Amino acid sequence: MSAALPVLLLAVAVVVWVPGSVVVRARVHGLARSREPAVPGSAGPRRRWLLAGAAGLAAGLLLGGAAGASAAVVVTVAGERLLRAATPDEAAAERADLLRELPAACELLAACLTAGLPVAGALSAVAGAVPGPLGRRLRGVAGLHRMGAELRRAWADQPAELAGLARALVRAGESGAAAVPALRALAEETRSAARAQAQAEVQRAGVWVLAPLGLCFLPAFVCLGVVPLVLGIAGDVLG
Repeated sequence: MSAALPVLLLAVAVVVWVPGSVVVRARVHGLARSREPAVPGSAGPRRRWLLAGAAGLAAGLLLGGAAGASAAVVVTVAGERLLRAATPDEAAAERADLLRELPAACELLAACLTAGLPVAGALSAVAGAVPGPLGRRLRGVAGLHRMGAELRRAWADQPAELAGLARALVRAGESGAAAVPALRALAEETRSAARAQAQAEVQRAGVWVLAPLGLCFLPAFVCLGVVPLVLGIAGDVLG
């Protein structure tokens, strides 16, 4: 019974922690649909401390005595820091959603403007078709513009990921420049940047995959190749 108690504590903490964290991680990697709201408090400190505290209590119960108390404190603090570092930030998840949906939104806006819709109408139409935070932000910009706010003022509070889209539409509204070519160029540029980042991550993953293999072969290379050569040279020199 005493041995099953730590395992039970860990199981309860994992059940409380995992559902929310899985949703946030899925949103970051694009595995979950952006229309699904994030679980409130899924990455909050209370759940981190719950899981870390359960792990520390389990370690303390398994060791027992003064060593168990010390191990409980160390495991709790270290586990909370590890969970904090591994938990995706919701702001980062929103930025990833914005960048992922931006190319499609730019192309839809270009199609709406080519069809003759005004900027506010195009923003409203695209906002209904684009899921996630980008749709909400486009609806906000369209609402402000429809109420009479200038385009520059309507885009003032938007994140940096939408700066290129804001510049294209503001420039078109203020100077009469054609926004459609700029929107299509922005869509292609965003896709190219995403492909370059994905390729860099794949190459980085390949390096990390081969690192253990290199660590295994390096001692053998040193012992079989470098050490005999050094010993031979030293024997000839000191002869």
